[in-house]
Amino acid sequence: MTGFGSGERSDGGFISGERSDGGFTEALWRGTLLCDGAMGTLAQATGARADGAGSELVLLAPELVSALHRRYTDAGAQVIQTHTYGAGRLRLAPHGLTRQVREINLTAARLARAVADDAGRRVFVAGSISPATSPRVPGPADPVAVRAAVREQAAALTEGGADLLILETFAHAEELADALSAAREATDLPIVAQATFVFEDGEPVTTHGESPEEVAAVVGALGPVAIGSNCTLGPQGLLTVVRRMAAAVPPGVAVTAQPNAGLPHVVSDRSVRFASDAAHFGRYAARYVAAGARLVGGCCGTTPAHVAAAATALAEGPVPDEPVVPPRRVLHLAPGPTPDTTAPGRAGEPGRGAFGRWLEARHRRPLVVAELTGPEGLDAHVARGRAALAAGPEVLWAGRERSRRPRTTAAAVAAGLQEAVDADVALTVTSWNASRMALQADLLGLDALGVHTIVCETGNPPVHADRPVRDGVWEVDAVGLVGLAAGLTGGVDADGLRLPAAPFRVGVRVTPGSDDLDREMARVREKVEAGAEFLVTRPVFELDRVRRVLAGLAAVGVRVPVLLTVAPLSGFAEAEHLGHEVPDVVVPDGVLARMRAAGDDPGPGLELAADLVAEAVGEGLVAGIVVRRPGPAEALAEAVTRLGETARAARSPAARGRA
Repeated sequence: MTGFGSGERSDGGFISGERSDGGFTEALWRGTLLCDGAMGTLAQATGARADGAGSELVLLAPELVSALHRRYTDAGAQVIQTHTYGAGRLRLAPHGLTRQVREINLTAARLARAVADDAGRRVFVAGSISPATSPRVPGPADPVAVRAAVREQAAALTEGGADLLILETFAHAEELADALSAAREATDLPIVAQATFVFEDGEPVTTHGESPEEVAAVVGALGPVAIGSNCTLGPQGLLTVVRRMAAAVPPGVAVTAQPNAGLPHVVSDRSVRFASDAAHFGRYAARYVAAGARLVGGCCGTTPAHVAAAATALAEGPVPDEPVVPPRRVLHLAPGPTPDTTAPGRAGEPGRGAFGRWLEARHRRPLVVAELTGPEGLDAHVARGRAALAAGPEVLWAGRERSRRPRTTAAAVAAGLQEAVDADVALTVTSWNASRMALQADLLGLDALGVHTIVCETGNPPVHADRPVRDGVWEVDAVGLVGLAAGLTGGVDADGLRLPAAPFRVGVRVTPGSDDLDREMARVREKVEAGAEFLVTRPVFELDRVRRVLAGLAAVGVRVPVLLTVAPLSGFAEAEHLGHEVPDVVVPDGVLARMRAAGDDPGPGLELAADLVAEAVGEGLVAGIVVRRPGPAEALAEAVTRLGETARAARSPAARGRA
């Protein structure tokens, strides 16, 4: 490793927080510093809202902002960031706050300064500066205005008592470098520069496609005190960025790490919830230090509990930087418009393909569905579909992994796949970011394309580097979408007008891993009453919660066939990610332990999946399975063969009798 953690530097021990006459840079050279966590999402969790920009809370509710800072210092934070993300002139202008730019930043810095000075130990105040314009605003920004906005904010934060500046959540290395140069024109405070990354094809890149090494080279040449990353990625994903940056930063430049708590998820009341495991976060804070980071903290979704866990982990001393193999794939179960996955379709008469025949035969035998994910092109899906069909599934589910890159629509892929392989193909339809009339038009289009088996979801907006979740349109949710499809099946449009029937077979999701099973069961009941004919679970790794959900639904008269989504784990890295960073997924301790022993061997993951299928089908809990295994076509075919044979063999006499 090169850069700040090598050569003449200290042993990297965790500084306990005793007062020192030195400044931030000296403290960073002496050892690791612990930064605070999220301010925006923590403020939202209290119910506080500002009509305009979130940073306006420093004027509207200064006592609340101070209390949040104090919670972080009480948890052990040695650096607290001002509540000024998005508080530059260009971002405050749409809210009518341009005359209050200096007041907001000055007040925010003074609030944080007062809390830091009252902590009884050395606590540094970091002035938070975001990109001058939001990436959600189209069109290029005036570079002169951008630099002026950064200078104005940096000057006010310095005047208010900040010890350093943190430029955070930048999605472009050149933009980060320009902001650093502009801030230097207004202050001589130490500057930490942080970019945000996503994973594309297994590699961490900025939204402009730059690697951690490229960011380190471009920004490091300007001599910030530290370079790092914050936001977007959870604890596990950010470790890869830290390792690569630590090996690439110039000598004398530290590395920082401030991940999100995990993946955000929009729940049924449209609020945003993060997967949150403080102990997991603390373990990764220690691993960041072992990998070369000198300043660690949290971003969206993190809380004082996460900071306290990190303080405990860091105080326990250095840990070895174990070489963990990154997940071969990540199950994207949250934001993004939910992965445009699919369910079953038709072949021949509309609505009467393999899936329709299975429904009408009262699912006497377990249905086996193969989900196709991976490369987005139709040719790749066709190749995977043909390989999967050789393993014997009755239905193909045309899934897509989320990506920032332009992709063929899932509907087009499903229709093209159905025609090319002459198989029953299904599709997920989400209501996110579409009006009722647009959704109805999409459904009629699917009918015209010959895709008639659909799974209706509300959907989630995509993870966004600028904010945890981008705003969207929900004129109808999953219940309303089911109603639209059911209406078209009956030959009635959304306005009650008659039209030729579009015979859909409509399913919905059920989430046994939900942290509110009563709410989940109530939602499923609404969907079935609206016209859903079958349920498809989210990927599950244990059956206790499945039993509870299905028993609860049966108690209120909801009895429809259930398809169990089974996703054989590729190794421990994936199991850890799902268990700690993805909302609504439960990975039992026993499964985690077995996968830890397996390392990156996928064999035990397939064995565990087979055991799960045998138990679920054997008990008559489910009427079929959806097999999800991204990666090579051969791996999917292997899983479909193994799990399909298991399901058919496990069909219990009791279940056959009920059918």
